[in-house]
Amino acid sequence: MSGIKFFSAETINATATNDSISKASTKPSQAEVWIFGLSFVTVIGLCALFGILLMRCLKKSLFNRFITFFVSVGVGSLSGSAVFSLLPHAFGLHGKPVYLNASFSAVVGIYIFFFCDKFIKIVLEMRKRSIKKRAEMKQQMQLNNSRHNHNKGECCGGAEKENGHLPTDALLHQNGGNCNNDQKRTTTTAIAMATGENSKEQKESERSIELQSHALCVHDHEYKEGDSVIATVAWMIIFGDGLHNFLDGLIIGTSFTDSLLRGISVSVAVLCEEFPHELGDVAILVNAGMSMKQALVYNLLSALTCYLGFILGVFVGNLSGTSFSLYTHGFAGGMFLYISLACMMPEMKNAMEKALTVSLSQGLEVLALQAFGVVTGLSCMFVMARFGDAIQFT
Repeated sequence: MSGIKFFSAETINATATNDSISKASTKPSQAEVWIFGLSFVTVIGLCALFGILLMRCLKKSLFNRFITFFVSVGVGSLSGSAVFSLLPHAFGLHGKPVYLNASFSAVVGIYIFFFCDKFIKIVLEMRKRSIKKRAEMKQQMQLNNSRHNHNKGECCGGAEKENGHLPTDALLHQNGGNCNNDQKRTTTTAIAMATGENSKEQKESERSIELQSHALCVHDHEYKEGDSVIATVAWMIIFGDGLHNFLDGLIIGTSFTDSLLRGISVSVAVLCEEFPHELGDVAILVNAGMSMKQALVYNLLSALTCYLGFILGVFVGNLSGTSFSLYTHGFAGGMFLYISLACMMPEMKNAMEKALTVSLSQGLEVLALQAFGVVTGLSCMFVMARFGDAIQFT
């Protein structure tokens, strides 16, 4: 019996040794870390410039759809990267199918309830508009009946006068009223109400379309001569963005030193999140008093901190005998979950609700784009985590 126990322990030790050798063999070289890492950091840093150029080339409606889709891809990729790659690496569960399947079902549950909630809201809005439409039709029918009765009374007025009855007009004058005037007033009021509703709907539609781009369409702003003073919020945005980029670079650096695939997974998630985020920052800077050129220059300067974070991440990740990468992966997983679930999902909710105020079809279109984007981001992260070991970079 003791021989069997000794053999089992030996087998376990051999298995652990083989795992460590396999992990060491898949560890990327320094050249791969720097080439892949710096390439992704550069692309992430140029997000704002690329977004502005794209915004100039595309129509506003098409650009709004593109941003809606990209925000949703960012939500799916950030949460997927956190749950499928970063957190399991921090807890020593990376690559285990049981964990991946269970975590996938948990994340899918979050988004299914989110989209079910939005779909129910659309159904309730459809019911509300149907009830309102029936009430308007009923009111219109009553108005038509009133007009018909008035015309009938005018036709019968001459016959009543010949029969010795008091004319209807005389009665109306005695009572201080005028049926014609009342009818005109009623008709005019109805027309004014209809015109007012159409004007209101048109204004709401224009406003919703402008807001649909998540406050990113900055080329429509107009500035007066006194707007040259840069608001304090602009410098706060620059400082906060620089710190955010530094943390992103740190996470990308430590991820690439551990695994090329994990580094690519994290970089893609950061890219999908940073693209709409950087465009939003540029819009805020321009709105705070900067010119477009100034906003882009300061945005690019704050992006340089991503390089500093990447260099530090590579240096720390190469230190042997430290568990710093475990803490950075855990920290990054928590940050990614917060950004995706607490910051970007409310943006998705607001975008859908604003589109719903324009029309039901536009609300459904935005919801479909969001669902497709989340599924795309989640699927990419899950495939890289599940089948990443079979992917070889030569």
